[in-house]
Amino acid sequence: MIWVLCDFDGTAAALDVQNMLLDHFLGSSWRDVVNSVLAQGLKSSTYMPLLYKDWPASKEEMIRVIDEKAALDPHFPRFVEYCREKGYHLEIVSDGLDIYIERLLAKHNLDDIPYTSNRLVFEDGKVRIQSPFCSESCGLCGNCKKQRVLAARKANSRCVVYIGDGISDECPAGFSDIIFAKGSLLAYCRENDIEAVPFGDFSDVLGLFPEALASWLKSLTIQES
Repeated sequence: MIWVLCDFDGTAAALDVQNMLLDHFLGSSWRDVVNSVLAQGLKSSTYMPLLYKDWPASKEEMIRVIDEKAALDPHFPRFVEYCREKGYHLEIVSDGLDIYIERLLAKHNLDDIPYTSNRLVFEDGKVRIQSPFCSESCGLCGNCKKQRVLAARKANSRCVVYIGDGISDECPAGFSDIIFAKGSLLAYCRENDIEAVPFGDFSDVLGLFPEALASWLKSLTIQES
């Protein structure tokens, strides 16, 4: 089976939805918190609880802003259809939040796509982050996307395809067979001599996917012969 793992913010979604929400409700101050944590060699499992500790918005207010400002890449639904037609397994791996992933997928009747992410829990007038997919051995990211790549390997997938754009995609991309990359992930791949297919949006992925897969399968056949 071909196993496709896709990031959400800035990839399946047309923009980074979490950053948009943080800008809307916190202004720009949150960026200093994130940069300070990253400078210490730490990542989202450290800074996300800090960002949402005194969160000022209700769930309803967040959903209103999501509905007003967030959208999927307009070509992503067609890519989902393409994967289904081909029998490829597709899932979303996000270091963002369930609240907007579920909302945007449901808008396009795509809420049957499996996904892993952090969870935003509202209770007693407060908000807290749950990260059920954080790696016990590493613990840097709230959602360890590498674990999903390894799960694909255990499922005997013939090829693992990774599509992403950011920092949390760097680790899993290095364990994947085919990488579609943009943004800082593309820069990371180039700096570390990791082969990646550049893309702008999912119209590019749709156009490039068949050739990239055929080329990889051909190289695999040569290696096995």
